[in-house]
Amino acid sequence: MRPGYLYFTTFAWLVFTGGRFTAPFLQEVAGFDDALIGIAIASQMLIGSLLGSIGAVVSDRLEFKFPNRGRIYCLASGILLGTVAFELHWVVQFMFRGEKNNPARILHFLARMLYSISSSIIFPILDGITLSYLKSNVDGDGDGGGDKKSAYGKERLFGAVSWAICSIIVGPALDSVGFGIFFCAAPFGALLCILSHARYISDLSSGYVSSSSRDGDGDEDKVATEMVEIENSEEQTENEVDDFGNVDSVQDGLNETKAKSGRSIDLIKSMIGSYTGFGFLLCAFCLNMGTSVVENLIFLFFESLGGTNSPFTICGLSVLVTVLFEIPIFHYSPILLAYFGAEILQIIACLAYVTRVVGYTYVPQDHMAFVLFFEPLHGVTYGCSKLSSVEFAAKITPRGYEASGQGILSLLIGIGSVVGLSLGGWIEEVHGPVTLYRSYAGIVGIGLLSFYLAIIIDKKSSYQKVNWKQSDISGATNEVV
Repeated sequence: MRPGYLYFTTFAWLVFTGGRFTAPFLQEVAGFDDALIGIAIASQMLIGSLLGSIGAVVSDRLEFKFPNRGRIYCLASGILLGTVAFELHWVVQFMFRGEKNNPARILHFLARMLYSISSSIIFPILDGITLSYLKSNVDGDGDGGGDKKSAYGKERLFGAVSWAICSIIVGPALDSVGFGIFFCAAPFGALLCILSHARYISDLSSGYVSSSSRDGDGDEDKVATEMVEIENSEEQTENEVDDFGNVDSVQDGLNETKAKSGRSIDLIKSMIGSYTGFGFLLCAFCLNMGTSVVENLIFLFFESLGGTNSPFTICGLSVLVTVLFEIPIFHYSPILLAYFGAEILQIIACLAYVTRVVGYTYVPQDHMAFVLFFEPLHGVTYGCSKLSSVEFAAKITPRGYEASGQGILSLLIGIGSVVGLSLGGWIEEVHGPVTLYRSYAGIVGIGLLSFYLAIIIDKKSSYQKVNWKQSDISGATNEVV
């Protein structure tokens, strides 16, 4: 069983516990206004950023202790706890008989925080499971012209398909039945996840040894061997330029080997070890600010446009349109990464975001369906940014620490989601959605410009180092002659 099926059931569970409909859910069930919705989801993002990396590290350690099961156990625990936390919204609603007073809002807020604790660990662990699977080349899905890690997109594609299918089902259900449908759908989604987890463990145990269990006992010897190899390959590496425009050197190799110790501080140093790496994180931070608002608050804006008796059906259709453009991106991810590279995909994601959110602000009142024309760009933004960020972390993450690398990246750029939602809810409440989305288009534009300048600086520095090295070699040759 491939990890794609885990993505499929996990994304189904996410939709059945709110998904893109979370903001309208909190508005209708909990009685939150736009500002409080922004604070609630921002707090959820903050908890996710803080605990995601911790949960990922714990899952990696459990995988060493319980080969082929440790990460799955953590993933299943997060799903079950999240389902219980989500059902607490129904308990609060039952206790207060639907009244939306301050005590009820406080309890709804606490239920949301408990949900965020559980859901925060899911994606770093799931990404780690997938990268570990692909590195081990179980069924050859890593080919297609790219690195094994590049085939991540083909597995992630299952999640995008599930997200679209379930959103199309939930949208009309909300228009006809109401938000109470979530309280029945959430346990069903959890059951699907647990069944897929059991099947995945069974398949791995029958004929697969995880990379972490195979390599974990020999990490120290492996690092020592790699350091010797680096020292012996000095001349070969000094003139090579990597994907981020840096000249490889013995020191670069030593930094990479230090990262392979699995220590969080070493992984972070590897991520910001160049202007391009730092610029990438800054750009991803700004983009996360923008996408967090779109992914969590945009349906409130869509509802306000009016012009239809089935607003949530159109919201569900918007998710479908988005995913239709995500699918080819994830499917051809090895080719895209090989041809463009992580940095160009990040630039494309930012440009698509700016164009889309500015376009939203020009949709006329009572014409909600017009937003569907801009939704394809959301698929481009999400698909390209996800591929680029996963590839960025995977390049500096050693075997056996895949979830740790993804978790640390989520921590670093996830703070952007917290800042974005904290400000976004307030801006929408006070100044309106037009001001909100145009302002965030400007923020993402600043992040994009910073990243572009960082790329130019690193490439210029790299070529200078190459020229200096060639000059030294030519001078030495002339002296010998």
